[in-house]
Amino acid sequence: MIFLYEHSPSIPAKALMSMGVLAGTLTATALTTGYSDWFVNVLNFEKVEGNIYRQIIMFICCFIYFIRFTIGLFVFMQRKICWFEGGLVTVLFFMMFYFFGISAGSHPDSIGTIDIFGISLFLFGSCINTLADYQRFSWKRNKKNKGKLYTSGLFKYSMHINYFGDAIAYFGLALITYNIVCLCISTGMVIYFIAFEIPMLDEHLNKKYKHEFIEYYRTTKKFVPFIY
Repeated sequence: MIFLYEHSPSIPAKALMSMGVLAGTLTATALTTGYSDWFVNVLNFEKVEGNIYRQIIMFICCFIYFIRFTIGLFVFMQRKICWFEGGLVTVLFFMMFYFFGISAGSHPDSIGTIDIFGISLFLFGSCINTLADYQRFSWKRNKKNKGKLYTSGLFKYSMHINYFGDAIAYFGLALITYNIVCLCISTGMVIYFIAFEIPMLDEHLNKKYKHEFIEYYRTTKKFVPFIY
């Protein structure tokens, strides 16, 4: 993301990003639960009868992500989002959730152990991300904490525990798809977090909190609790 360290509701940009997740989910669901003749004939799609239960599970998981992503944008995130960032994230999230939905929805096998594990990972990662953001949001609402760096709650185990939660959730979704490309997409998201998103955020925190951040950086794992 492109960090703009200004506080702004940025409602239109946030709404666009949120709709990217929902649009990708709904489009994939529509195509896998009932291909239209136009898509089959004109776009030369191969009509595959996927497992209805996997289609339902993927839709529910993606809709849960849409709900918590929307709450995160409009409640927890206070910074300004420019139109370029909003548009870029919208396109990327549409493509990701569309591809996840198509891959899972067209897979014919019945629900098995891998699916159960994938669902568990998704729910676990979602809980970590949402709880961490909520804890930090609640702490920041206290006027006594203004100008201080938040290092408590789940953030005492990892400087970017919320990103770690999202990474787990993405891998959970990828397992449900049974598609190696989806696993590559999830891996790509983790690489993006570690190589781009986290360094930019660390630079901002270092400038804003200085000595507090240096101590936090020295004593806390960056991404994976107890490991990295």
